[in-house]
Parts: sequence; C-alpha cells; structure tokens
Amino acid sequence: MTVQDLIPYLAALHGIAATLWIGGMFFAYVAMRPAAVAELEPPLRLKLFQGAFRRFFMWVWLFIAVLLLTGYSGLFARFGGFSADYLAWMHNIGLLMCVIFVFLFFALYLPFSKAVDAGDLPKAAGLIGKIRWTVLVNLLLGVVITFVGIAGPYL
Repeated sequence: MTVQDLIPYLAALHGIAATLWIGGMFFAYVAMRPAAVAELEPPLRLKLFQGAFRRFFMWVWLFIAVLLLTGYSGLFARFGGFSADYLAWMHNIGLLMCVIFVFLFFALYLPFSKAVDAGDLPKAAGLIGKIRWTVLVNLLLGVVITFVGIAGPYL
C-alpha cells in the first residue's frame, strides 16, 4: 500500500478533524457561552467553561496532530506541493490557527483553569474574556480556511 492509496482516507480524516475543531468552536461561541451566561451564576459558569474546555482542548490537540499529518501528506502526495495559490493560503491559515491554539492553551486556558481552582473569580473572568476573543479569531479563520479549501480549486 502506497501513500497514493491512502489519499482518500487521509483526505477524509483531514476533513473530519477540521469539521470537529471548527464545529466545536462554533458550538462553544454561539450556543454554550450565551446559554451559560443567561442561566448560570459566574462561579458555576466559570467551572462549566473550565470543564468543557479541558475536554475539548484535549481533542483539539489530537485534531491538530491529524490535520498536520494529513495536511502535509496530502499537500505533497496529492498536489505535489504548493501547486496552487489556495494551497499556500490554506497552509498559512492552518498554521496560524495552530499557533493561536497553542497560545490560547498555554497563555490563557492554563492560567484560567488555575484561577478557577484557586477561587480567583476576577482573574478567571478576565481570562475567559480573552479566551472568548481568541476562540472567535480562530473560528473566523476556520470559516475562511474552509471557504478557501472548498472554493479555491474553482477560483
């Protein structure tokens, strides 16, 4: 079995990982957050976000690993490298999303989680606001990369 034989499976895994990551951000931003703000007091809301992010972010690490492996293998095995401009755009946006997530996890989420555990609600609330904006940026980049990936070959 060659890499060429694996291309359909790699492409499917790539699409699934991207869909789950972007879909998770969409759910967190447009459904979970507004519902939590409307229904829960700040201490419970912050615990909810801490638990939800802990579970989701562990999956995002897996999604990133799958996306990098399948993205680079597909880029070279399927397309022969950066044979089209849209591939370079997807590559750059995808790497930027990964860097933003690493920043989000280490610089914002881990301190947020420690603040929640310590009962430092003002610090946790300040960090959750930064997390929200960072997730929004990555969500918007996710929408852009999806558009580029689907429309790129036709433009």
